[in-house]
Amino acid sequence: MLRGAPPHRPQRAHPAVRNAKSINENPTAEGCCTLPRAPVRTVFLRYAIPLDLPQLRLDESVAKPASHSGTLTLELITFGVPGVRVGGENAPPEVEWRKNLVLLTYLALSPDQTRSRAQIIGLLWPDTTDQRARHSLNEAVRRLRACLGVERLQSTGAGENLTLSADGLRVDALEFDRLADEDNSAALQLVRGEFLEGFALDDSPAFDTWLGGRREHYETRAMQLGIRVGEQALTESLHEQAAEHARRALQARPFAEPAANLLMRALTLAGDSAGALAAYSDFCAGLKRELDENASNDLQNLADRIRSGRWLRASAQYADVDPPFLDRGSASRTAFSIVARATEAGPQGLAIVGDPGSGRTRMLAECAGRFALRGGVVAAGRLLESDHDAPWSALRALARGGLTEAPGVAATSPKHLAVLASILPGITSAAPPVAPRDAAEVAAALAELIRAVAEEQPLLLAIDDAHFADPATIEALHGAMLQLRETPVLLVLTTTPDVEEAARALVRLRGEIGRGLAGSAIRLTPFTPADVERLVEALATWCENDDERDRLARRISFDTGGNPFLAVTLLRGLDHAVTLRDDLKSWPQRNATLDSPLPISVPELARMAIVANLATMKRSARDVVAAASVLNMGVDVDLLVHLLDGSVPDVEEELAALERARLITFDGQRYAFAAPLIAQVVCAELLTPGQRRRLLERAVEALSGRDDLEGRLLRVQLRAETDPGRQTAEEAGTVARAAHAAGAMRTAKRAVAAAARAVRRGGEDDAAFVSALRNEVAAAES
Repeated sequence: MLRGAPPHRPQRAHPAVRNAKSINENPTAEGCCTLPRAPVRTVFLRYAIPLDLPQLRLDESVAKPASHSGTLTLELITFGVPGVRVGGENAPPEVEWRKNLVLLTYLALSPDQTRSRAQIIGLLWPDTTDQRARHSLNEAVRRLRACLGVERLQSTGAGENLTLSADGLRVDALEFDRLADEDNSAALQLVRGEFLEGFALDDSPAFDTWLGGRREHYETRAMQLGIRVGEQALTESLHEQAAEHARRALQARPFAEPAANLLMRALTLAGDSAGALAAYSDFCAGLKRELDENASNDLQNLADRIRSGRWLRASAQYADVDPPFLDRGSASRTAFSIVARATEAGPQGLAIVGDPGSGRTRMLAECAGRFALRGGVVAAGRLLESDHDAPWSALRALARGGLTEAPGVAATSPKHLAVLASILPGITSAAPPVAPRDAAEVAAALAELIRAVAEEQPLLLAIDDAHFADPATIEALHGAMLQLRETPVLLVLTTTPDVEEAARALVRLRGEIGRGLAGSAIRLTPFTPADVERLVEALATWCENDDERDRLARRISFDTGGNPFLAVTLLRGLDHAVTLRDDLKSWPQRNATLDSPLPISVPELARMAIVANLATMKRSARDVVAAASVLNMGVDVDLLVHLLDGSVPDVEEELAALERARLITFDGQRYAFAAPLIAQVVCAELLTPGQRRRLLERAVEALSGRDDLEGRLLRVQLRAETDPGRQTAEEAGTVARAAHAAGAMRTAKRAVAAAARAVRRGGEDDAAFVSALRNEVAAAES
């Protein structure tokens, strides 16, 4: 007995041990004393079976190697109530005696499955004389060899060490450590409870220390893996699974802020902002009550973003966020993984490629929202075709979309701010603006500004419809991104797959993403029938039963070809068109095939859906959108005021109503139609031929005083309809040559097209004039 040891206290059997009547495996050890110690903290893990995942059995191909002849397989179960299986069956009772079980577990988790006898004695019989302790150890080894085979426990190192043979050995804790670096979900499925749940030795403080360390290791690792798996679930839009993993991590570590952060973001993205704030409140209350501490600034800022809705600000400007975001499979996972990485390190690039109506803008909005929810700053701009030939127009769109308002801009060096101030509105510089000599100089200044902003908060730069971007901006962005190192910045571009429509600078930048610039390009494909079913379930709440929803989903999926824009447009319009609902729900007729022709064409359905939306608006708003429809995609407020004899505040009030109706979009400075189809339907449905002509004539008159290229081009485009002829064609030719001289080749081509429309009914001389003009522009471009 050690000096100063307390009086003898009989050992207590633990109910979790199968052979509870065996107070001690070795009778010779009875009567030993115990040392006072702090109790082992018990924290129960909740990773028994993750959500929607089957219970995992140990991988036989990995965990069950061929055993030597005479050596039975040995499986140690350490998570949850401990147990042993020998040869695939329950072990003999003496194998599960407490110290025998600890001996097997201790050796299994030791380096090379080996420990010295002195280490084992110090762990299991610390208060016994050396002679009695060695006798107890020898007796334990004898019994285990009798049950498991002589080769299972081997004496090594001149008999001073014990080694547990690895042949046929399976240990869930070892498998967990192996899988933790390979398959996070599979590793978590092994954790069915606390390590050696409910297990204790009353006479061994050293064992308590070892057990506490192992529990701490597995609890911490399981929490980390749970958060990692939850983050992966978020990239797959599995918000409920992500929230469940976060809750389990919080059960293991109640004050783990990464788990609380994940839970709040998962609930918010699932549309439950109130639940996210409630989770934050509960976390803070527990932190204050138990540790007398407050949540970190990062967690408080996340709560503020959720509470105020600031994280939605950027995405709400560029896409309709009412329809549920439908997971686009691998495209979504790739995009959201890049978003997550970019908030930690960069630079990163993401190209979202898809045909018109494929959901590029909606995907961009989802990426921007997730980035902002993580605490990033978003600067986004949507481009029009007229932007292509205006130098630095795309960069100005980013400035309007939040770049110049981002924290950290003022930290940019005065030299670089002076260069940017000459081309960007909203940039203030202590030095006088200096016109850049070339795109490389702008790239250097832009890289310095991005670096300054990203030092404060991660930065996302987003250009919607980048195929309309001016080459100068694309070259500068390309150069700036290549100059940045380890800067948390993400550049997102949405574009069509048609490389001929894009500038060569954009083609080069897209090719660099995934090579010189980390990131990836994703291609958006049409909705699958399952996607359309989910969309119908969310938007067609007026369907009365599953049969109606199924028939409607099949009809829309077949006739729209899965085009997201058409599908959403139809479902929105059906909210206002009861007759149209009945027609769609009843087709195809029963016993008819799905591909039997619909009584009405898809374009006609889309037209009717848009008209139904317009019918709910007041007359003044319809007048504004009708006048705007004759001006192509862009909406010029000053020109609208002239056409309607109104005032700027009145017109802007109606434009805001049209934006809420999802017909018009606003990027912070200018308005535009949400889609070409909407402008075409509005023009055809709300204007008589006479009204349209009068609006066109007034617009031509108002544009006569404009000397900018875009204004001159719009004038000849409208005049080609109101006053076709050779004179209009020659005016268009003048615009084409001016555009060519300014290097605006796309504008020049559009002017040639206007000239061709103006003389489409002319004679051979007019045709020859247009042909010569087209050849002149083509030669200049080459």
